[in-house]
Amino acid sequence: MSISSKFLGLLLGLALIAVLGWAAYLGLEYVGALFTTLDAQVAKVTAIGSGVVLAAAAIVASAVRKGGAKNEGARVREHKLGVYQFFVECWQDQAAPHKLQALDRLLALHGGAPVIKAHMALRAIAREKGVRHADTLSQLGGALLEIRKELGTSAQGITGMQLQQLVVADPAASPAHAGSGNR
Repeated sequence: MSISSKFLGLLLGLALIAVLGWAAYLGLEYVGALFTTLDAQVAKVTAIGSGVVLAAAAIVASAVRKGGAKNEGARVREHKLGVYQFFVECWQDQAAPHKLQALDRLLALHGGAPVIKAHMALRAIAREKGVRHADTLSQLGGALLEIRKELGTSAQGITGMQLQQLVVADPAASPAHAGSGNR
């Protein structure tokens, strides 16, 4: 930028500030003229009431802004929780292709970076070795650990293998033995 354009910009800015100051002065003059027509006590009470109303409006606006921010955080967490639950359902259903495409889109919008990376690695291993291969199941356990970390749930003392066993039923176990403990 040349010096003349900077100078012109500065003049324009100063002119806008001067216009805003003049408008504020006229507004205060108008309000002052309204108060001079009132009795002194009524003018004081009106001024105090106006100040209280403005302060209350500022407090309410601040509370609404803060409440909206809190609700936004809860809403984002709720979306993530739904996406991650869908993640588990997709891999329980032996990774149906149409569900995985929907999951990819949802993770792109709501998933955390570590979870997206773990899911991409999981998809690659599943394509290469199969959905129920040991490496795929191991990566699924790792992805589940990443999900727990993303949601702020402790993963201490639990392994990815234990988590994937909760999600994917043992293919050797029959449904008749599912609850009996005879595996």
